Amino acid sequence: MERVHLINLDSQTYEHPFDKAALNTLRNLPGFDTVTNFILNWAAVKWNLVAMQGSNFHVTRESCPELYKQIKEDAAVLGVEDFPEIYTEWGYAVNGYTTGNKDKTMLVLNSGAVDLLTDSQLNYVVGHELGHIKSGHVLYHLMAQLFSSVIGMIPLGETLLTPIHYSLLYWQRMSEFTADRAVLLTCQDKDAAIEAIIKMAGAPQKYFEKLDKEAFLKQAEEFETRFSSVADSAIRTLSIISSTHPWTVYRAGELLKWVESGEYEKILSEYAGVRHSCGGYISKNATVCDYCGLPIKH
Repeated sequence: MERVHLINLDSQTYEHPFDKAALNTLRNLPGFDTVTNFILNWAAVKWNLVAMQGSNFHVTRESCPELYKQIKEDAAVLGVEDFPEIYTEWGYAVNGYTTGNKDKTMLVLNSGAVDLLTDSQLNYVVGHELGHIKSGHVLYHLMAQLFSSVIGMIPLGETLLTPIHYSLLYWQRMSEFTADRAVLLTCQDKDAAIEAIIKMAGAPQKYFEKLDKEAFLKQAEEFETRFSSVADSAIRTLSIISSTHPWTVYRAGELLKWVESGEYEKILSEYAGVRHSCGGYISKNATVCDYCGLPIKH
């Protein structure tokens, strides 16, 4: 099935409200701008980029053409203009991440994600990371990763910066919900997305062909209602306060809510591009093709 190419889609169109509220709170914290500038100028950011290029497999059009082509197409579907450098690293968690700074962004896939997922399911992991790039999450994610080191380098850092640290982690968890919406806009296959989440949640490879998606979806739907008491809510908050990601099952539930709201289908319809005779995808209302420069006849 050919996927819809989304044209002129701003990430704020599908931004999860948890993400937006958490980021606004973070940016209003006293001292946040100062810490941001410190991170931007910290040599460890550069070291991170050097280590990536020195240790990991660089996926290019020449070194790994099939994987490169798939990720390139995913970026075109979601409308990601700042195409990242792509790397893989050894690890069999079904996962990936983005890193870098405002000048260079890198998308890294665990080899397990590539090996254990079908192409459609891999679009889930790739689309998620491309979603972070499109939303401008990468710098703040890097800040969260480096923050423990920063706190130790600054006098009274633990006392003064802990509120920013925990706010960063909370926002990072909330940003995952926005990136998950980008997943579905990229892969455009609900079943493949859910199957990828099931594998990410730890389903044994031995049973991949026998997994019941409906049972997992029921687990996702029941998660919030099953643990909704005051005591349960406190446990939920404290058990994940230092984590960078929300629970996998909870993420599946939030994604389902978004699909059921009708917003997903609405975005696909409103931002669907049309293919011009030159091969490029353009807006339905375009008067000139962005690729070849020829006028469009409607």
